[in-house]
Amino acid sequence: MKINFDIMTIISLFKPPAFFIPVVAIVSLCISGCSSELESGNDSSSDSLSIEEINAKRGDACDCISNTLTKIDAFTVKMNSGEYKKSSDLNSALIVAMKGCMTPTGNKEADAAWSVSLSGCESFLSIRESMMLVSQTAALLKQAEQEELFKQTGGASGAAEILNRLSNKNKNK
Repeated sequence: MKINFDIMTIISLFKPPAFFIPVVAIVSLCISGCSSELESGNDSSSDSLSIEEINAKRGDACDCISNTLTKIDAFTVKMNSGEYKKSSDLNSALIVAMKGCMTPTGNKEADAAWSVSLSGCESFLSIRESMMLVSQTAALLKQAEQEELFKQTGGASGAAEILNRLSNKNKNK
């Protein structure tokens, strides 16, 4: 079962959405970057647990931020060194770095409450800044990939035009 996370529900919980947008970016990158599946045991057990019990299993929110910040710092060093050449590689590595207490449970209310807890931590702004940097780098990689595809297709815009160009290249050989 794919994770389905209603980002608008979380955003609507906050008056200043600009403050929360990077957290949404973190979660959406984790979710859209791959097709992670929840453990089958999570669905049945989280239905019977209260929001507080679900989030208690994650530990302390501020400890979570601190631990994740350490992993994110290591991730950004690799990112800044140019280790990730494709946006998909960057997304995959980010998912690994965010794994653990930052991973959505699939329970919308618990995940929203956890996000509120995380945003109250002192080091939350550091995670936010790191995620903004990651987002910018991902956008640059994606743009470079699109430019490369444009070069490879000779500027063709439609599928039919691309197929015609490829067909003509094969005829000229």
